[in-house]
Amino acid sequence: MNIIDQEPIAGRVVAGGAAARWTIDGRAYVNFSGAGYLALHDEPALRRAAYDALDRGLPFQHQLGPLYEFRDPPLDDVQAAAADFMQCETALYFSSGFFIGPIGLCAFARPGDHLYVDEGAHYNLRQAVQLSGLAATSFAHRDPGALEEAVARMLSAGERPLVVTDGMFATTGELAPLHHYAKVIDRFGGSMFVDDAHGFGVIGEEGRGCAEYFGTESVTDVGGTLSKAFCASGAVIGCSKETARRVIHLPPKRGANAGSPISAAVAAASLRFVQAHPERRRRLHELSAHARFGLRRIGIAVSDSPSPVMAFALGDRANMRRIQYQLFAKGFYLPISDYIGAGPGGTFRCAVFANHSEEDLDALLSALATVL
Repeated sequence: MNIIDQEPIAGRVVAGGAAARWTIDGRAYVNFSGAGYLALHDEPALRRAAYDALDRGLPFQHQLGPLYEFRDPPLDDVQAAAADFMQCETALYFSSGFFIGPIGLCAFARPGDHLYVDEGAHYNLRQAVQLSGLAATSFAHRDPGALEEAVARMLSAGERPLVVTDGMFATTGELAPLHHYAKVIDRFGGSMFVDDAHGFGVIGEEGRGCAEYFGTESVTDVGGTLSKAFCASGAVIGCSKETARRVIHLPPKRGANAGSPISAAVAAASLRFVQAHPERRRRLHELSAHARFGLRRIGIAVSDSPSPVMAFALGDRANMRRIQYQLFAKGFYLPISDYIGAGPGGTFRCAVFANHSEEDLDALLSALATVL
């Protein structure tokens, strides 16, 4: 294989948080890869939470508390912090964002629901739909008209439509138009389940995600991953206490490890920090808008989205790899993504972080302009 056919970081030692600064084989780079959007990797409050959990001698595995209904302080705390952040009665905390789909559909889908699944939905949602055993129909990515046509064509008498979608799509940074979906399904008593892994903490005035941004919280059940913007581990789904009591005894939640109490402690600290410091999110929004405007100024088309992720393809794969290596030589790492929604040739996925500066962004834009 020609070396230019592979990622420039392949086989190299990468150090640094999932944010604006990396060292690669000991050299400093400005990074535009990853999902730690709020740049919390060095936040002292999160480090203290981990150290305090170790000092208290908490065990490394807490699995049985929710199942046998005894109190488990680390899990109680992270679920209380998540419920406060999400403005709901309580929250379910679990060890991995990949369980959002199975646990979420277990929590909210009912017999007789007909699932309508965005074609660009994350793997965990697609697999959860298959496991649910419910009737399911896919519709074109982010297309309310396609959803309306699918509901008109496939919804049977007595069924309720349940839309299953990401909130902010991981690769492109585009948002699912939840307000338009709501108009389609409201007259049928429908609802939505949204995996907002990448939007949680970032999108919306209070950071509660795409449901908040579009004003559809009353009809949307939301799961959020803590390993993205919150620089923690695990995931949460906001729900009622009644739903939580029911779901902890059902297979996806019962069979999944509840997660490390140290991770729970860090997650709780992060949720509270983000809630107390909205200026971090506002700064990220300013930087994201700056980058989006700058990309358009140099002739690169990007979607109109409030997210910190911008995706763009520049010719074929060979041309994008050439551009990537030239940027790498100038001290920038910009990844080519082959993840969901990237298309057959892949796409540049440019992520902005709260600890970038305007100078960082302008330097990347200047470098891009010289290599196009």
